[in-house]
Amino acid sequence: MSDDADPLERLASERGQPETRVEFHAQLAELENRLIEIAEQVAAAITPVTEAFLDADRYGADEWVARDHQLTEACRRQEDACYELLARQSPVAGDLRRIVATLRCTGDVQRSGNLLGHVASSLTWVHPPQLSDELRRIIRELGSVVSTVCHNAVQAWRDTDSLAAVELQDADDQVDLLQKALLTELYTGECSVEEAVSLALIARYYERIADHGVELARAVTYAVTGQRLTDA
Repeated sequence: MSDDADPLERLASERGQPETRVEFHAQLAELENRLIEIAEQVAAAITPVTEAFLDADRYGADEWVARDHQLTEACRRQEDACYELLARQSPVAGDLRRIVATLRCTGDVQRSGNLLGHVASSLTWVHPPQLSDELRRIIRELGSVVSTVCHNAVQAWRDTDSLAAVELQDADDQVDLLQKALLTELYTGECSVEEAVSLALIARYYERIADHGVELARAVTYAVTGQRLTDA
């Protein structure tokens, strides 16, 4: 094809060339691997941030707040790369689903990191060492279960496990029960109004992080099968 051919015609021709498709799949795999790397950073931070909160460790909490800014920028670059690949290659069928899933999950990961940053920042309003043993236990368990959800979601991407989302539903339900248990404890406890509001929000943050983890796993199902799973 001549150099002065229409750019769209040239792109359509290039899309049919084997070497171009090989390069495309390599770039797509790189985007997926980058998503896994970023998501793992968030999953790995959940337990340390939870412990920093419970210990009123402002240094540990502030460390994640700073990292969250870097995470947000990394996710922005990831989204830009996804849009660029979509524009240049105009993929269809399974390839299109893979890029769409990667793009959506990048947003889920970014929001999870932001929510974890809100947990860390809550030390401004709450002094966890003074909380009741039961409240501390619930918060610690929330962090543990949510960490498991997110780690398993990352593993689903590594293994291309289209069934992981179904298996994660029980853990997500457990997070919902823990959130309700924390709210019940707040109603019957002796926290100040300010602390009660902050702790209720913290429970909500954990619940939303778990939801994003489940969405990560559901995206694998969508990418592999084309089936979109939703809450019953």
